[in-house]
Amino acid sequence: MEEGLTKSTNLKNGLTFGLIIGLTYCISLFLRYNIASNPIVIGIIAIVFYLLIIGMLFFCGIKRRKDMGGFIDLKNAFQTIFVAVIIGELIYTVFNFIYLKLIDPHYFEKFMAGMENWVESSSMPDSQKEKTLDQMKSQIEKQQDWLTPAGFAKGYLIWVAITGVFGFIAALIIRKRKVFEPLDNQSI
Repeated sequence: MEEGLTKSTNLKNGLTFGLIIGLTYCISLFLRYNIASNPIVIGIIAIVFYLLIIGMLFFCGIKRRKDMGGFIDLKNAFQTIFVAVIIGELIYTVFNFIYLKLIDPHYFEKFMAGMENWVESSSMPDSQKEKTLDQMKSQIEKQQDWLTPAGFAKGYLIWVAITGVFGFIAALIIRKRKVFEPLDNQSI
């Protein structure tokens, strides 16, 4: 009975944090797609928000440990965190798909135009500007390969794996076992 209760609480805690993480991802993507105007700002936004998400994974596990009386094993910590990862990455993928396919299907064209302006206004030599623009065009073409349902599914699985590794590390760090287990009357 207690194992079933633990699993449902792991699921509930993971779902709650998964939704919060998913909404955080949506805010990050919205800022990158609509406000950021150069690759440096886009990169900074991405890094800051991903660090925030990793912090939320830690908080998810710590909250679960607190709910369990201050002690948690690796299995329960990781189950809770991994549910949050699965839900958060699913929301991220669905938001990306809807935004890039329905809301702003010309995003990459506008992004490339903005990058061309940014590169042209930079102080780098002309030969370097051409090389940079060619690299950006190549990267955008690769990104557009992901705009299929299969591409989004592949991206989802990749990000679940990557974020899952960070979640496992978080679970390893926050786990806390009792040093001495109390004896029950039956074992005496």
